[in-house]
Amino acid sequence: MYEIQIACVIVLYKNALTEAKAIQSLIDCCTEQTGLAKQLSVLIYDNSPSAHEVPLIDIPFGVMEYHHDAQNGGLAKAYNYALEGALGRNTEWLLILDQDTVVTASLFTALAREIAVPPPANVIAIVPKLAQNGMVISPQIVGQLRNDSVSARWAGISEKHLTALNSAACLRVSAVVGIGGFPQEYWLDYLDHIMFHRLQAVGGRLMVLDITLQHRLSLLNLEDEMTIERYINMLASEWKFIRETSSAGGSLVHRLRLLKRAFTLYTELNTPGYALKTLRAVID
Repeated sequence: MYEIQIACVIVLYKNALTEAKAIQSLIDCCTEQTGLAKQLSVLIYDNSPSAHEVPLIDIPFGVMEYHHDAQNGGLAKAYNYALEGALGRNTEWLLILDQDTVVTASLFTALAREIAVPPPANVIAIVPKLAQNGMVISPQIVGQLRNDSVSARWAGISEKHLTALNSAACLRVSAVVGIGGFPQEYWLDYLDHIMFHRLQAVGGRLMVLDITLQHRLSLLNLEDEMTIERYINMLASEWKFIRETSSAGGSLVHRLRLLKRAFTLYTELNTPGYALKTLRAVID
């Protein structure tokens, strides 16, 4: 009899289950590692306007659930739904997967090794490194004026304040419950950053695995990856985060950073629409 060790949540948006890299790579991992599937509960939370057909998945997951939310409450609603499920099954770890996240067998091996110990009580999350174009983009060390990526060679429990992306982050359920769950005011953008801020503000620490996954960051390829409406929402969430945390130099430095970003968007990336919205955000 296997005990469910990790609750996995995969959030979809306008993406069929058969096309979601997270689902397909998770199936590949479970095929490669005997017994892994039975230690996982898997929630596929679909925020698409219409429900997708659920294909027959011949993998013996401990629990498998598909939930469709046509109202699209964003990531926060999906994660809180998954959190409730994990609580109901007494599962202590919640693994968050974007639909484009490609997980590897080595990630689950590393997670299982750390969870079995188990980690110290103040470890509120276990995260891999995420890389794009050969550069580590997550996690990052939070600085007074800017963030710096952790070294590609470093792993362990950080005494420094870190922030990380949602993708493949494994959160301690009791710690998330302790801060009131995932805040709906950050329903989509900056949810990951505010969660790691709040979790560490009460004494939590992040464990960084010696595992690197490839990740595609929307902000690095705006027009192909992010609609102008999504970018406007991101700008608003970014301001909300700055004002709540007073991080990255506070409001004045953030305005200067937005001016620099607008200049780059216009002159280097040739995206005048995004540049204009960034300029308007300076006076918000």
